Amino acid sequence: MKQVLLIAWREYKQYVFSRGFLIFLVMFPVGLAALTAALGLAERNKPVRAFVIYDQTDQYADEIDREVERRHALSTLNAWNLYLAAYAPADAAEALPEPFAPDGVSDARVKAIEDAGGYEAGEAAVADILRPGAPPFEAPRAQFERVAGPPALQDATSLEEAEEILRPYLLEERKIVRPDGSAAPLFAAVLIPEGFGPPQQNGEEAPSAQFWSRNLTDTALEDLVGNALDAALKREAAEALGLPRAALDDVAAISAPFDAYRPDREAEEAQLDMSDRIETLMPAALTYMLLVIIFGVGNLLLTNTIEERSNKIVEILLSSVTAGQLMMGKLIGIAAVGLTMPAIFLVGGLAGSATLGADAGESVMGPVIASLFTSPLLLIYLFYFFCAYAIFAMIFLAIGAVSNSLQDAQSYMGPVMLLVFAPLPFMMMVFQNPNGFIASLLTWIPIYTPYAVMMRAAADPPLWEIIGATALMLAFAIVLVRFLGRIFRNAILQSSPPKAREVWRLARKDAA
Repeated sequence: MKQVLLIAWREYKQYVFSRGFLIFLVMFPVGLAALTAALGLAERNKPVRAFVIYDQTDQYADEIDREVERRHALSTLNAWNLYLAAYAPADAAEALPEPFAPDGVSDARVKAIEDAGGYEAGEAAVADILRPGAPPFEAPRAQFERVAGPPALQDATSLEEAEEILRPYLLEERKIVRPDGSAAPLFAAVLIPEGFGPPQQNGEEAPSAQFWSRNLTDTALEDLVGNALDAALKREAAEALGLPRAALDDVAAISAPFDAYRPDREAEEAQLDMSDRIETLMPAALTYMLLVIIFGVGNLLLTNTIEERSNKIVEILLSSVTAGQLMMGKLIGIAAVGLTMPAIFLVGGLAGSATLGADAGESVMGPVIASLFTSPLLLIYLFYFFCAYAIFAMIFLAIGAVSNSLQDAQSYMGPVMLLVFAPLPFMMMVFQNPNGFIASLLTWIPIYTPYAVMMRAAADPPLWEIIGATALMLAFAIVLVRFLGRIFRNAILQSSPPKAREVWRLARKDAA
């Protein structure tokens, strides 16, 4: 056992104490902070999308303008919620006057804040509770800007003529000139024809509004225009029925009080909160982490074994230990490497949670830590990590033993990769229907049992199914380890890689 532990320690420190791994540990939090800052910078510097409206009806441009203002008001309200979450203690923020306290983002709350004096009044209300060094609240920039368009557009008599006038601007061959003299590229044009409106009573379709843009990936403005025109037609329909046009806005502002509950809890504890949502999502996150780590450490085993074979290092090692001890030492050492990284992230999360103090429970990290340590998820993860690791690590180890180079290993890696990633397209189906047919099927396939059980962990799957599938997986893992262990022990010292037909003979042959 001493020799096995010495090999394991050698494998472990070879990777964990390497400069690359240590640089990664330093760079990961720095990179995460830099990414967060970069995303914030990118959001603040997001270009304002200039667009033109050519409306032959003279009825709908104002509707689109109102929707642009509405979206910006909702975006500002969301920024206010985030500002409070970042710079005000949760309990003090909850005690603010109702319009300014953290709450949902809705048109009704936007109006309530306007009636209460706007965000200047909000800043005055939170001035005494903000953390030291908190910056003043800054509303986000408007995402869209309607511009007048070229002068020739006013004289256009048809949509076709308007299109020809605007085409050079939409292709960015020319730029729109604002009233202040600055130039801006034209992002989109909205063309509304004469006769636009709801379908006629005789069943004839009204002519369609047109949205022109060269950018096909950013559909935010297209969706906004569509929603604005839908709302305008609904207001017209409400007016035709004898209702005030504002009635539809009042009806649309109604938000039903709605809460979600779990039937497996007592009534007073059944209402769902963010902790419940995180606990539901945690198995999926752990499953994908499991897949990534297993694949990563498997590649470490593969490349390390091939390197030691090609450099004859394995012959030196086998002069002091047996092939079986070398194999076990490698498995234990690389498994420890695989667990080190998530352990470091977990410790970092605990440290961050402790730093946040009383507010930790209100942050995302608080519920994450709670779901890990107040539920069996962490123990389940560790158990199935070792099971999945034993299965796939032995596959990678055996491939490394029969290969002298990465080129030799490629012929085996194709089918293995297909095997490893085959369940990925079905994982979302398992997550959404954890007790369905696909979930049960993957659970009973031994190489996928760890992933399927992890994904179903929060859904209370049938206990008999989990026990039976786990027993089958353990039996499969024992047989596979014996089978592939023989290949490793018999092939590791061969100077040339065995041919495919010789692998079966190596698996049946006991090591000398």
